[in-house]
This record gives sequence, C-alpha cells and structure tokens, in this order.
Amino acid sequence: MPHIHDEYDFTVSAFILHPTDAKIFLHKHLKLGKWLQPGGHVELTEDPWQALTHELEEEVGLDLSQCEILNQPDAPHIEEDGFVNLPIPFYKFVHNFFPDGSHKHIDDTYLLKSYTDDVQPAEGESQDFGWFSIEEIRDFHTKSEIFDNTLSICEWISAKYF
Repeated sequence: MPHIHDEYDFTVSAFILHPTDAKIFLHKHLKLGKWLQPGGHVELTEDPWQALTHELEEEVGLDLSQCEILNQPDAPHIEEDGFVNLPIPFYKFVHNFFPDGSHKHIDDTYLLKSYTDDVQPAEGESQDFGWFSIEEIRDFHTKSEIFDNTLSICEWISAKYF
C-alpha cells in the first residue's frame, strides 16, 4: 500500500516464533532488501488487528487463528457496543522510512507463536523467507542485511523465549 499521509503512516508487524524450535520468521523485504518481520500499512478502512490479519495472510500465508499472542498484559476486557478490544503490541516505535526523515512509520509490533511451520507467502510477496536462529540473524547483521533495531528485538526475543 502506498503512503497515505505526508509525514506519518501507521504500520503493524509481527515477530513470529517457530512452534517447536528456537527460531523466528523473517522475510527479505522486496524494496528494502533487508530481513524483516512481516507487516505493512494500516489502511484507512482497517484497525491494526485487521491490518495484521491481512499482512500475515499475504506475507507469510498464516492465519491468525494459527497463532498464539505472546507478551500480553493482564488488561481489562470490555464488551460494549462500538467498543473493540485489540491485542496490545509488545513493542511500539517510530522509524524514518526515508533517510532524510521526511516520512515516518509508527509501528505496532506484535509477538506471536505459530502453531505451524508450514507457511507460504502469496504470489507477488517476497519468496525469500524462513525460520532463523539467533545465530543466523546475527550473521545477517554481520553482512548488513538486517537493521540494527530488528536484530535488537530478535535478541530480546531469543533471551526471553528460547
């Protein structure tokens, strides 16, 4: 999806843990050429959870019913007309999309554990993907194929969950 605002766009992404192994799903972003967690823009007609649903279906071939949401606080669940409870992201950050800082993304980042490792992105999405150990992810960093912040988050996940 193209940028819909001048200075900021809202995005959503997810780090997905392998169901049995100490590995994290990453794909090589088609435009950036870097290994990243799947995700994308929140469209004007979506809330963040709806955006994550369609991004995971497209970029991973994974339905959210095939995942467990991790790192959720004990928050109130309110059921009222017009009130929608959304899962709380485990991480939220702003990053420059363009190097000059003229456009930024505000990302809601979720942490999921998949119930399956059988994934296949849709046609037109990056077909360069996989489940990677923290050692393999560090190797991407050595080769400048991953952003510093992506490595930092993967290292935090590895220390906490593996």
